[in-house]
Parts: sequence; structure tokens; C-alpha cells
Amino acid sequence: MKDDITVIYSNGNDQWGEPLAATETEMKAYVDFKTHLVRNLAGEQVVSRGIVYVMPETLIQHNDFIKISGIRYAILNINPGKDFSDVYQEVHLQ
Repeated sequence: MKDDITVIYSNGNDQWGEPLAATETEMKAYVDFKTHLVRNLAGEQVVSRGIVYVMPETLIQHNDFIKISGIRYAILNINPGKDFSDVYQEVHLQ
């Protein structure tokens, strides 16, 4: 994990349906900008701009955002991954 990212956590909505202030957390990850064909939450096939590999204890949800070099990306899909003894999460970016 050598790249710096910022995860923008969505804190839901208030009682009137307005979004609450987001929380930003900086962390290390591995970013791989390659296009991939993935399925989003609706089951549609969409093209992902890249994959961010994060540690498995990182809690990321589909309504959060990831900021890399000042650019904010939406999350298309989150998959658990395992490569021999390393465990990680694959977060596909829109």
C-alpha cells in the first residue's frame, strides 16, 4: 500500500432528508487505474475506471466516495480479495 487516498464517508441524512456533513479519512492504499467491466448494485454491467485495494478492516460502503489526487470518485462495487496470505478489499471506481 503505497498510494495516499482520502475516503469520504457519507453520514446519512437528517430528519428532513438532507445529507449530513461527510467525514474524511486519509489512508494508504494501492491504486490501479485500469478499466474493468463490473456489476453495480443494480446488477448492471458498467465500466470501472480503476481499482483501489484497501485493507480488509477498512469499512467502506457504496454510498461513500474516494478522493485521489483531488479527484472524487464514486464507488461501483466492493469485493473481498485474497492472494495467498494477503487479504484485502477491491473497491471499483466510477
